[in-house]
Amino acid sequence: MTRNGGDLGKADMHLHTLYSDGTASVRMVLDHVESHSDLDVIAITDHERVDGALRAREIHDAGAYSFELVVGEEITTRRGHVLALFISERIPALRPLPETLERIHDQGGIAIAAHPMAPLTPSLGIRSLLATHHAIDPRHRIDAIELMNPSAAGRARRSTRDGLNSRVLRLAAVGNSDAHVPEGIGTAWTWFPGSTADDYRAAVAAGTTRPDGTFWSSLHNVDVYRRQLGAKLRHLRHTLRPTGEWR
Repeated sequence: MTRNGGDLGKADMHLHTLYSDGTASVRMVLDHVESHSDLDVIAITDHERVDGALRAREIHDAGAYSFELVVGEEITTRRGHVLALFISERIPALRPLPETLERIHDQGGIAIAAHPMAPLTPSLGIRSLLATHHAIDPRHRIDAIELMNPSAAGRARRSTRDGLNSRVLRLAAVGNSDAHVPEGIGTAWTWFPGSTADDYRAAVAAGTTRPDGTFWSSLHNVDVYRRQLGAKLRHLRHTLRPTGEWR
């Protein structure tokens, strides 16, 4: 049974918290998903770390949430950002793309090209996407491509990205919010057959996913940047004067 009452489940697998450059604690993210969305599956994908996602899993397992949670990480490779889902250990940043993909798959995870071709943030370009497409070792290939990302980074070069995937790459197409504030969660998502994390993973493998969502306004993007600055100040205050769990 899906939370939206339809035949297809909804997943948002690209969310950030105060553990990286998000503005909400992991508990706030979980509670927002439960109370203000109809998502069936989410993933916490903080930059270059999994401790926030692991903490979220502890809270999730101890709670009565009606959606499923996946541990993930957004990794900065030497070629751009890659989402790693269904992992349990941190994958180091700034490594060659093939090595990063191999590390993801060796953990049993799946790799997704985050906001590919975006000019405003480190992203996989056409040559990198084609290189993974032609890789001989299956561990060096991308499993899915984020074709809907509502941020300024995801809006750029959308038609080029869609065309490359439909003509050449033929990867499973997904949508994610890349949310850094709670109200951004679920503004983009992936439709998939089923309602569980395992169903989502099977849909990626089968290529039966479909991205959906709405692009953010310029005002929302500016507001996110403003609130991220405030979150960075909170990080600094906590570093200077630790006050227990706060993120």
